[in-house]
Amino acid sequence: MAGLNCPRFFPLFELYKKKNDATVSFKDDLSDLLDEENLFRKQELINEMFEVSDEDEIIDKIESVDPSHEIMMPYYRKIEELSSIYAKHKFNHDVIFSFETKEQKRFETEVDGYYFYCFLDGYQDLGDTVNIIESKAITSNTFFKQKFSIDKEKYAIFQPDQSGILRTRESLGLPIGGNYKEVIERIIDRNHELGSYIYDLTYQRFVIENSKQLNHKNVRYLLSVLNHTYEFDGVYENKEPNYLKDIDKNFIITLVDVTDLTEIALKKFKEDLKIVINRLDTNYYDDSLNDLCPRKGKHKCMFHDICYEKIPKENSIFTYLYGHFGFKDEKGNKHFVADLLRENKLSVLDIPYHWLDRPINRIQYNAVKTHKPYINYARINEILSKLPYPLYHLDFESFPCPLPRFKGEKPYSQSVFQFNLHIEEKNKDVHLIKDSYHYLATDHTDHRKSLVEYMLKLIKDDGTIIAWNDNFEKARLKEFANFFPEYKEKLINMVERTFDLMAVFKGNYHEIYPKWGIEKKEGVNFYHEKMQGSFSIKKVLPILVPSMNYNELDVKNGNDAMVTYAMFPYMENKEFVAKKDALITYCRQDTFAMVKILSSLRKIAEFF
Repeated sequence: MAGLNCPRFFPLFELYKKKNDATVSFKDDLSDLLDEENLFRKQELINEMFEVSDEDEIIDKIESVDPSHEIMMPYYRKIEELSSIYAKHKFNHDVIFSFETKEQKRFETEVDGYYFYCFLDGYQDLGDTVNIIESKAITSNTFFKQKFSIDKEKYAIFQPDQSGILRTRESLGLPIGGNYKEVIERIIDRNHELGSYIYDLTYQRFVIENSKQLNHKNVRYLLSVLNHTYEFDGVYENKEPNYLKDIDKNFIITLVDVTDLTEIALKKFKEDLKIVINRLDTNYYDDSLNDLCPRKGKHKCMFHDICYEKIPKENSIFTYLYGHFGFKDEKGNKHFVADLLRENKLSVLDIPYHWLDRPINRIQYNAVKTHKPYINYARINEILSKLPYPLYHLDFESFPCPLPRFKGEKPYSQSVFQFNLHIEEKNKDVHLIKDSYHYLATDHTDHRKSLVEYMLKLIKDDGTIIAWNDNFEKARLKEFANFFPEYKEKLINMVERTFDLMAVFKGNYHEIYPKWGIEKKEGVNFYHEKMQGSFSIKKVLPILVPSMNYNELDVKNGNDAMVTYAMFPYMENKEFVAKKDALITYCRQDTFAMVKILSSLRKIAEFF
């Protein structure tokens, strides 16, 4: 998939594989490749791509590992194990399953001198039929939300058959029509949220069919995913959640039969294979920037930061909000990001101003050009003047575990392990420490009720709960209300009094405004060029409160917080004490940051 996204991936990867050879320099080898093939201006490429002095720095950039992936790995492995157990139970046949690659069922095939392999998460021979099982740490809801339309009526693409296995409507023999075929084509696209998973199985299908080892068998291709309706009942065995107790009822694993989808996807896959083989054969290094290169997330290319060296670090074209919809020129032609990259339009100011028909984009352009922020003084003043006091600046930290750990949780429940609260009375200064309150679960037992009770003791029935991007805090409060019905009334009251401080900047209409007598009005209220198209607190804080930053903190962001909490049981006492304090400091800074930002906004509003 990486090779399909970008023609430069394979030549770079060949060089990267040689990095452990002490006699070969990564930079020199790249230079040699370009000399031999006469592909590209060698020295300029080296200068532009590798603006670092040490080869090890390049390798470090490539090999950076997200620690959150490491802490989730035991849960991913458990999901694979549960998938194997469920398939064995459901079909009453053993499953070839192992965490060790050498013990997994393997198929291989050769195409034009290249060998393609697949190692299966699960292989189950039922006699006439073989199940190929691919385990994925996604939920069944991803499938249920896929819809098609007939005469404006929406229908689910996937439905359970009599045995509970999810299948497409067409494979079940149910009526189809409308835009069903178009939706199916989108679903099997490798860039779709489901497409990458189906693509994995399509690859396996190609290798298996070409190996001709199962020609006499009926082969079924199954995705094994988490059941989004599963709710853990709180029963443990050996201190671990007992997910197997109700294996015949609402089990935590759901199977999805995508045999028909892999058959449809196989035609496009074979075309992709030709592209891959051609790129492997030619080893051609195309220096044009590629819009298909994933810039973030799990599919981000390992060479992304190297290839995108020429993109400005600040105020690039990617900064434009809604830029993925494109920009219209004076002739009405639309220019998308891929076009802009090819046209060497890389920064905010490279886009002609008259192409910008979205107000927010014009605001962004002017902020960069003039180096002056855009401020809607009147609107900011109106909002701040209506805030009911006291203000409870609230922030939650959570652990989004793939497998539910505590009673009432579902797969990927945002399990709250910490909160911090700064309480602000009207016309009174707020102290970083004295006005700060926190709760932190220091082990992996269920602390939710104690956390909720302490929070409700601090937050009274009047005033406003302040959060940044309040959808997260409100969702957690609603979950607490379901977990602890005895506190439901108080928690729902908190939800109804929660306000998103980010809305003051972003300008989006907030549902609480009618209660405050504020009329509906859309449009950004504050934008600074250093915000880089983001309204996150990490971008806003250094602009309004330069004395505060996260760089010097041991725990710098939510990801660090999650990893720190996850590692608590494995720490020696000295490290545990230090990390616990670091977590408290980080969460306290998040809420105090809102206090200081709000204070700065009040000073800005005074100019109105």
